[in-house]
Amino acid sequence: MNIPKPLAARRRRIKRSRGLLAGITFSIFLVLTVPFLRAGPQEKTAIDQALSEMPAIDRPESWADRMRRETPARELSVKDAIRLALVNNLEIAIEDYNEDLNRQNIFRSKGFYDPRLRFQVGWTATENPSRSILDAGQGIPVNTTDQIYFDTSLVQNLPNGSSLTLNFNNNRFSTNSTFSFMNPSFGSNFSIMLRQPLWRGFRKTQTRRELKLYNLETEISDSQFQQKVSEIVQQVQKQYWELVFAIESYEAIRKSMELAIIQHENNRKRVQIGVMASIEITASRAEVATREQEMIQSEVRIITAQNGLKRHLAPDPTAPIWNLTLIPTQLPQVQDLAITLDEAIARAMERRPELEQNRLLREQVEVDREYYKQDGRPTVDLVASLTNTGRAGEIFGSEFVDTDGDGVPDTRLQNVPQPSNPFFGGFGNSWGQVFGFDYINYTLGVSVEIPLRNRANEAERASLLIRDRQLASRLKNQQQMIIVEVRNAYESIATQRKRLEAARVARQLSEAQLEGENKRFQAGLSTNFEVLRYQRDLSQSQVQELRARVDYQQAVTDLEKAMYTIVDSSDIVLARRD
Repeated sequence: MNIPKPLAARRRRIKRSRGLLAGITFSIFLVLTVPFLRAGPQEKTAIDQALSEMPAIDRPESWADRMRRETPARELSVKDAIRLALVNNLEIAIEDYNEDLNRQNIFRSKGFYDPRLRFQVGWTATENPSRSILDAGQGIPVNTTDQIYFDTSLVQNLPNGSSLTLNFNNNRFSTNSTFSFMNPSFGSNFSIMLRQPLWRGFRKTQTRRELKLYNLETEISDSQFQQKVSEIVQQVQKQYWELVFAIESYEAIRKSMELAIIQHENNRKRVQIGVMASIEITASRAEVATREQEMIQSEVRIITAQNGLKRHLAPDPTAPIWNLTLIPTQLPQVQDLAITLDEAIARAMERRPELEQNRLLREQVEVDREYYKQDGRPTVDLVASLTNTGRAGEIFGSEFVDTDGDGVPDTRLQNVPQPSNPFFGGFGNSWGQVFGFDYINYTLGVSVEIPLRNRANEAERASLLIRDRQLASRLKNQQQMIIVEVRNAYESIATQRKRLEAARVARQLSEAQLEGENKRFQAGLSTNFEVLRYQRDLSQSQVQELRARVDYQQAVTDLEKAMYTIVDSSDIVLARRD
């Protein structure tokens, strides 16, 4: 093949240039390397002295081993943490007091049916000038009376809206009136009075309404308690896995630091035998210091995560758990979902406490609606009473007596005691008449009250209608929020699973790259900088894989919380304290 002369000349010039460049490069190499290769005993001694004075680096200890050795530690599984939280968590304790308050409200409302016993004792004395001979009698200018009374009453409200009243009244009455043929007199009466609503207030009473509302409030409180428990379980699990992540991140950085230390020690040996420049020791030592800083920062994250978990487990600020080091004993597990999205949504709609609370609130509205519907009607009450009376005292009368002894009564005496009179006596005689039902009085009637307008009742019923519509709208909003929450958690699991697989592959490739780079370094085909870079890449890929694993576990926890199966999946049986 014939080559044009200009092109051939150009190729010869290029070859001469390459040869010249190679010669220059070789000369520079000899200038730089010969002093090291030909270093005398004095130079080698100085390098060895510098290397021997550099302090050795201790291998970092595992965080868990160090904590077991230096501090009181407690190993903790996820279920152990949940159980401690359910026993000691202050938010659960605060929520639990709501049931106690509702129980007292119910107890107070039932107090409406407690019987009330009343006693009344008194004395009354009067003096009035006589205005007529009929006031006290001829020749008596002042009419005086003296009365002592003691009354007893018992009132009992009944569940159907009626009220029953029992009265037992007694008095002793004396006067200076000459017209009183029973002086002093003892009076008693025993009465039973019944008031029964026939329309407004019949059975659907205010007290019954309150009891229904408070019972529903107790159910709402119980549902809120269960909701709070599920939230605390979710928070405890998340905080537990955050602590696991912080500790495992620390361990990944610790292992990376160990690799950096090994690399640094190998570099020292290479420098000592003269196959590596001493500047490489400085670079590897700086990398060790950098990774030591990262370890310290990760230990700060451990402290933060521990305190966050302890907050859920401590019953008070002085609890002993604050002085313990918590060491998790579990790692997040990756499991396949055994439920479809539609099944997850259906389960959430069936079990979520918020929907149950909405239903109970609407039942409360219905209770109020029934009450105020009847409360706006006219009042029609049946009034009935039965009264027994008794009267006794010192009875005075007139009688004829024999004054001349002829056996014939010839003189009439006034104000002569009559002990044979059936009313003669005291309270005993009077009580005998009362409880012997000698004198019975009856009363039976109907009381009617018709409100011409009742704007308060109209406003209450209108407000209840608005409240019911508001709860219906809130129910739809809650259902949509639950669907979004379930879908986000469910779809997040699939995304986190892909992320975890990618992180696992990245970690495996980083391990392979570091292994290959170490072999290249041993063969002299790589540099210390590249080895340290691959070590750092491996540490980061390990942390990212752990983060992906923890995020996957937390996504599963979010789905269990969204479906309200998180309590069941934690093997927890809820029981309210007595």
